[in-house]
Amino acid sequence: MTIRAGSGKPIPPGTCDATFAGAAASLIATVLVMSERPAALLLEELAHTRTRAEMLSRTDRELTASEHYRLDAGLISSGHCRTGLLRTEGGIVVAQTELVILPQRLPAGVRAALARTRMPASRILAPLGARRLDRRAAFCARQPDSPGDDVAVESSAVLAIGNTKIGITAERITRQFCQLVG
Repeated sequence: MTIRAGSGKPIPPGTCDATFAGAAASLIATVLVMSERPAALLLEELAHTRTRAEMLSRTDRELTASEHYRLDAGLISSGHCRTGLLRTEGGIVVAQTELVILPQRLPAGVRAALARTRMPASRILAPLGARRLDRRAAFCARQPDSPGDDVAVESSAVLAIGNTKIGITAERITRQFCQLVG
């Protein structure tokens, strides 16, 4: 079956997929901005599928000027960075993830738990009442610049326990996942 545009000309294959993925990406960006809940849970609900986190690396690094400002870091100039992937049970990459945390602002036991495990930080921080503030998300309408640049939504949020800002989490959600949602 050939789908035709209003002009009567055939619509190129994949055009509808891109349109639906764009609508899904816009929806995802909106939902992420409106909620304090962890992104992984929101994405699971939108796609009706379970996800799993894979930690790729962890290292100490200098804070960027933006991170320093958003965290009200004062004299703190570096943080601990964890990067990873969020995947569906079927193996589709949902998002590239990054967490920059200020270990100085965490209880000693939590610092130690984060340092010695590959467990998602959300499982360690949730019992402390960690929540997301200053949530930002943007739909990336541009076409991928390179084959590996498959990002449809970029989001970030400040993590806080009580009134203390402890880190920033960021997600780069893939177009492939948005097609799954759409």
